[in-house]
This record gives sequence, C-alpha cells and structure tokens, in this order.
Amino acid sequence: MYLRVSDIYPLNEKPEVRLDTPLSEVIIEITAKRLGCTAVTNENGLLGIITDGDLRRMLQTSDPNVNRTAGDLMSRDPQTIKPSALVSEALEIMNKRSITQLLVVKNGEYLGVIHLHDIIKEGII
Repeated sequence: MYLRVSDIYPLNEKPEVRLDTPLSEVIIEITAKRLGCTAVTNENGLLGIITDGDLRRMLQTSDPNVNRTAGDLMSRDPQTIKPSALVSEALEIMNKRSITQLLVVKNGEYLGVIHLHDIIKEGII
C-alpha cells in the first residue's frame, strides 16, 4: 500500500497555540484535539511542539506555575514530515524516535499532525 501522509493528516484536527498561550489553554487545546500534542506557532511558522508527555514531566519536576506559557514548555525543533512522504516513512521515524506523532510541514508551513493511531487504523501495522 502506498499511502502518503497527505492521505491521512487532513482527517485530524489541527492543534495549534501561540508562544504566549497560557498553560491552562495549552492543556485545553491538547485535550480538545485528541492527538496528544499541539504545535506552537507564530506569524513566521512552526516554533515547537508540546506533548502530553511534556506536560506530565513538567508536573513531576516542578511547580505547575499558572503563569507559564507555551513558549516556556515547548520543545524546539520538533520532528516533522512532509505531506508527500509515505506513511511507512512516518512510521519509521516514529519507531526510531519513540514518538507517537509527527507534525506535518510543507515549505515551513504547519499543516497538521499524523498520529501512530492513524497508521494503525489504516492497517499499516
């Protein structure tokens, strides 16, 4: 099967917050979009990612300061994939990096998310 990332990611919500988004709104965005992450963007494009794992680690290691923002929590330089890539390539990256989602990016523009569950649903694994 030659499925491409572009065949799958548009079916998902597009989680996205800005650098100054408060922690409480970051949590709401991750929860509402049900992909376990959100992209952090600004007018110039993708800046980073916040995953549910990032939130759990933050809660384990520090005081969950209500004044924190997405910019304080995000991981810079997230793993990305082009929409034209094969889904098998996305799976290979996820396995290699032990992650469950990739941000889909084309020419620096954040387009959405492909999740491991999407790949399983398609019967790739």
